[in-house]
Amino acid sequence: MWFSVDFSSPVPVYKQIKEKMKALIKSGKLRKDDFVPSIRSLAQDLQVNINTVARAYRELMSEGVLQPVRGEGYVVGELNEEDFTNQLIEQFERATVDCKRVGIDLKVLKEKLEMIYGRNEDDFESRRA
Repeated sequence: MWFSVDFSSPVPVYKQIKEKMKALIKSGKLRKDDFVPSIRSLAQDLQVNINTVARAYRELMSEGVLQPVRGEGYVVGELNEEDFTNQLIEQFERATVDCKRVGIDLKVLKEKLEMIYGRNEDDFESRRA
């Protein structure tokens, strides 16, 4: 499986798919002109509705991140890394404000952040699956 989605997350599944695809590109695991799974295949792997994956792919195509190849499927296009990074930082800022609002101590957040940065990404993904 390429990645997993968190069905208990408040983030819609199609947005999670978009973010995961962009993260794979940013990390270098997917490169320009690499083929990605078909909509049907990814929907089966993630156990989500095919329309959910189709929506994610449509939005990724409108952003130029994915490009259709007639009769072949979809390939990686261009990722605006600055926009992607800014989007992730905004999400982090919103989550941090939420934590502050409910009274989570800064020390706890720092410890968690250091733990996450010290952990292998694959370990984190397998824990969430």
